Amino acid sequence: MSEPALDFATTQSALRAAGQEHVLAWWPELSERARRRLLRQLALVDLARLPEMQAAIAALGQGKPRVLSPAPVFELASREFPYLAADGARAVAPLGEQALRRGQVACLLVAGGQGTRLGFPAPKGCYPLLPLTRRTLFEVFARKLLRVSREYGCTPPLYVMVSNQNEAETREFWATHEYFGLPAEQVQFFAQGEMPALDAAGKLVMEDKDRLFLGPDGHGGVLQALRVKGMLADLRRRGVRVVSYIQVDNAQIPPADPAFLGLHLAEGAEVSLKVVRKDDPAEKVGIFCLDDGRPGIVEYTEFSAEQAALRAQDGGLLYRAGSIAVHAFSVDFLNRLADTGVDLPLHAAHKKVPFLSPDGIAVEPAGPNAWKFERFVFDAIPLAGKVAALEVPRDEQFLPLKNADGPFGPDGFRAAYHAYWGRAVELALGKMPPAIEVDPLVAENARDLMEIIARSPAARRWDLNAPLLVTPESLAGLI
Repeated sequence: MSEPALDFATTQSALRAAGQEHVLAWWPELSERARRRLLRQLALVDLARLPEMQAAIAALGQGKPRVLSPAPVFELASREFPYLAADGARAVAPLGEQALRRGQVACLLVAGGQGTRLGFPAPKGCYPLLPLTRRTLFEVFARKLLRVSREYGCTPPLYVMVSNQNEAETREFWATHEYFGLPAEQVQFFAQGEMPALDAAGKLVMEDKDRLFLGPDGHGGVLQALRVKGMLADLRRRGVRVVSYIQVDNAQIPPADPAFLGLHLAEGAEVSLKVVRKDDPAEKVGIFCLDDGRPGIVEYTEFSAEQAALRAQDGGLLYRAGSIAVHAFSVDFLNRLADTGVDLPLHAAHKKVPFLSPDGIAVEPAGPNAWKFERFVFDAIPLAGKVAALEVPRDEQFLPLKNADGPFGPDGFRAAYHAYWGRAVELALGKMPPAIEVDPLVAENARDLMEIIARSPAARRWDLNAPLLVTPESLAGLI
């Protein structure tokens, strides 16, 4: 009993010094088990970050002066379907292929979210998305990596960043499905960090008498989580040079793109990113540009209407490099940030946060009532010594699943998916099937699929009046 008492005294003193002693208001009525749980949780909360959290709130009301200009981007060589990547990127793709063969590439899949906005009661990665087989997002990425493994003779290790809320269910899902054919030792799970919330008075929000409210610290928390959970050490042990960072809700993105990886290596970049061409000035997407000469992502809210509508000499938007949250990070860069203790800045957002009233009643607020905090991974870009940006086709590599309906809902995804892959079949065989699904083991994009169809006599016998499932078997074992 003496050790918990000592922990309590230390914790109480720290909370009192920070003006947060209300956290222990219900201590006398808690069971011993509840007390230990609360102390363990409080031990993980860095009270020294409270001024940083307050500064993030204050920053929302202060317009930061911006001196913006377009940033250099390797733009598409051809915008005609089935598209061609920038000449410079295709020329250095062999460097990416070499890195894949040598086991110098890892994939980092950010999958901390639940399917709440989809009306789905499980981790988003478990959502059955593909139109014919209903393969889940997790299986899609696993099969993409299996294809990479077969092509280059080496399976890139997969690091899956989960949250504390979905870690157990995610681990069980992968184990139940035997890692979808990937070697179990090549799949590592680690949980991102969490941040407390502050109410209007700057007090830590209590969710229950023995529990603070804690929320995920954002996709930018991945850099700290890699260090804290031992994943950086694991990357070094495996000899990985480049980490390919992707998000689980974008099923079309290649997890290990040789042209993108080759460009990153050839340019000597510490951070690279993929962008899509923004054509609508009102589109709500962050823009890759130079901010006072430094490359970074500037939120669409920080552009005036006039600025967002500016045109370049070719007639397109001047600020058109829309970020799709796909990056390549050099492991040396990640190690440098870790060794120097650099943290990405905190961002505050006013949100609805469940809380415990002073009289101990649980409250579900009707509107925003507290400040939540997170870090954005793109804030690493200005810290890099060299940055490279590659434009990719929107319909080929950016079909995110965000909502229950609309263009970013399941039906919207499937319609866009059908239009993209169906067009490839139509160009290759003269007819678009009424429905289509392409096994990720077969091809990464439409150009690949069209080239495979051209070599496959079996493809010319497909029934294009019926739903078409393109598998290695349907190509008579060509894959």
